[in-house]
Amino acid sequence: GGQQQRVALARALATSPGLLLLDEPLSALDAKVRVRLRHEIKDLQLKVGVTTIMVTHDQEEALTMADRIVVMNEGIIEQVGTPEDIYSRPESPFVADFVGTMNFLTGTAAGNGNVKLDGVELAAIGATDSAADGNPITICIRPEDIVTRGVTKDTDNAVPAVVETLEFLGSFYRVTLHTQGPERTEFRADFSINLMRDLDFFEGGNVVVSLPADHIRVYGEAVTHSDEAV
Repeated sequence: GGQQQRVALARALATSPGLLLLDEPLSALDAKVRVRLRHEIKDLQLKVGVTTIMVTHDQEEALTMADRIVVMNEGIIEQVGTPEDIYSRPESPFVADFVGTMNFLTGTAAGNGNVKLDGVELAAIGATDSAADGNPITICIRPEDIVTRGVTKDTDNAVPAVVETLEFLGSFYRVTLHTQGPERTEFRADFSINLMRDLDFFEGGNVVVSLPADHIRVYGEAVTHSDEAV
């Protein structure tokens, strides 16, 4: 698998180009071949030293192969940055939604950089100070950033929740929960297999999780689903 892509790449490099453009080069391959070829392409690009622009809709390809990523939405650049910047510090709901898995939770601004989620006040380093008290905002946090080990109701940014479903995904569980307030806001958390062995989680059970302030992003605009390339 991947021989056609290897031949096409060799032909493109034979003329010693100053710039190499790759348009979805791995899209027709199965997952294991894609992983192997993306490492080969990156190693070859580093050896040859040619500047390369690659268009892809595959988030994993973009995060593992790029030095810098440009995320575009309907022809408009939403954000330019390193893979870590794009993933950890998305500057818009579009980028947050496009790269990785993200919880988008409806909340309200609480002033002083804080937000409220179903009546629970949370500190949020990524909150916008310009949001007036009571204004609707979107609270974003990635499932893997939610903490449960050692969390009590007295822990910073603790959120009492109810377990809805437990989904086994091989190396981790994706746990769907909802808040215990009247809004019953639903969100997802990813916990490792080793952690789940130590937890007494079951569907319908009451738990307490923490949404760390430094992992919360806050946006005032509505979230739209993304389908453009990076």
